[in-house]
Amino acid sequence: MELWQSGESWMQKTIRPQHPIRVLVIDDSSLALHGLRAFFSGSRHIQIVGVASTRSEALHAVQANSPDVVMLEVRVGHESGIDLCVAIREAHPNVGVLFFTTHDDKDTLRSAIMAGAQGYLLKSATAESITKSIEIVASGNAIMDQRLTQQVIGWLQKGSPRVQDGSKPACSHEDLKVLSLVAAGKTNKEIGQELNVPSTVVASRLQKIYKRLRISRRSEAARYYADLERTSRQ
Repeated sequence: MELWQSGESWMQKTIRPQHPIRVLVIDDSSLALHGLRAFFSGSRHIQIVGVASTRSEALHAVQANSPDVVMLEVRVGHESGIDLCVAIREAHPNVGVLFFTTHDDKDTLRSAIMAGAQGYLLKSATAESITKSIEIVASGNAIMDQRLTQQVIGWLQKGSPRVQDGSKPACSHEDLKVLSLVAAGKTNKEIGQELNVPSTVVASRLQKIYKRLRISRRSEAARYYADLERTSRQ
């Protein structure tokens, strides 16, 4: 996956899809919803196929409208946009999620990335940046507002969970099999079908693994497995 930054530095390359990009906007701000819909009303390559202002509306709209990209706020009413991102990505792994938000703190950015978002853009972005960001996420690449670069660098410098050399493995062979399937992007239902167990059993096992590894999200589990594989090859 190629990482782009929103800003003048990446605007030389234009991505134009063969068909209109279908976009669903999830935000509890009527100004944001109507503003984006009005802005793209004259666009021939970006189509707003729906809007939602609550979690339940959002999940229904994703199912009903089959968007290519979801534009999502960090908070949707009293609900967490981060948790909603996880739910959307698990149920619809082919749908790209672009956070379009006022939140510019590093912890929120980190949570969004770990939740599986492909993009993170501040609402102060220019119209051209918004358009380009949607195109980039729709193409399967990642985009980040360039004003948040330092936050990402600081996060990466802290590193990620790793298995200590010579320490006792934190997971059994069966747990590692589950983690490998999570890392492959499979849902609980798909993992259950492969292991011939109910998805509820998979969910329960994952919760135990998360607790043991002191993580909380699928993306962290996938990252842990990738680190483990990398360590084993060294």
